[in-house]
Amino acid sequence: MYKSKKLNFKPLFGLSSTHLQMITAAYIPKGKAPASHQWLVDIGNGDKLSCELSIPSGWQEENKTIVMIHGLGGSHQSNYMVRMARKLHEKGHKVVRINLRGCGSGKGLSKLPYHAGNSDDILKVIQALKEKTPHSEIYLVGFSLGANTVLKLAGELGPDSEKLVKTFIAICPPFDLQHTVRLIEKKIHIFYRRYFLKHISKQSTPWTSEKFHSLYKFDDKITGPSWGYAGADDYYQKCSSKHFLSTIGVTTHILSAEDDPFISVDPLKNISISGHVHLWTTRFGSHMGFLGRTEIQWLDQLLLGWIEEKQSLPADPSNDKNF
Repeated sequence: MYKSKKLNFKPLFGLSSTHLQMITAAYIPKGKAPASHQWLVDIGNGDKLSCELSIPSGWQEENKTIVMIHGLGGSHQSNYMVRMARKLHEKGHKVVRINLRGCGSGKGLSKLPYHAGNSDDILKVIQALKEKTPHSEIYLVGFSLGANTVLKLAGELGPDSEKLVKTFIAICPPFDLQHTVRLIEKKIHIFYRRYFLKHISKQSTPWTSEKFHSLYKFDDKITGPSWGYAGADDYYQKCSSKHFLSTIGVTTHILSAEDDPFISVDPLKNISISGHVHLWTTRFGSHMGFLGRTEIQWLDQLLLGWIEEKQSLPADPSNDKNF
């Protein structure tokens, strides 16, 4: 049995609706990104990942490095990536925004499309950073699909990850990919499904010109077979982060909202989870929303707190939930 810790998040007045939270958060102006330059990382077989590297003036090797991974259909230019990069940069941290295969400035640099289980790609970025600045502590942050990849990597590395990553952070991770896709495929979520398909269709142009109306079918015909999986179900089973939570060996923070329309903590009910993992939940917040009453960008403040190691506490221990 696993206990989640309840955080005291109060949504902005008028934005308690799960849909309003998510949509409003997605369209709030992201502001200006910090100055950056493209850094290409060799991931093998002639492929490369394109990363945007932002280094504050005066940054030294003993300072922190924050590595961020976007979600489905995103890139280094996604609102949350730009917003957090700017705030972290202002705090004096080096920031690396990873574009997954074929995304953002990495278009045309990979022979295969990205997927939720591309943890080896991220490992190569982390290793390259450690070679350059071995004494800088690395914090790895993933959003949505990218959060699944973060947790998978954390579990694969186990205790050995302390040599590479100080802390793993996963925001709204799909613990069970099949369960998440089923929720997105519901008729009520047609707007979101079209949004995701529109963006991944642009990103998958080199691999297919076919138009898809289902994420499951896209994964069954493109993602799964491209990577040697038998199909979507095989891909979902082998890459879902819930299977990697028991072997995580360093501090890991997970944030999940109870009203997230796509992601549920239910798949964790019978899963063994490492004691290094802290699962934080909120009643509201939706998927990547978290627009708060006292702090508009409540999520940003929470992330800064975890990275600067200012521990967030449950609002009320009596509200903690067992799974």
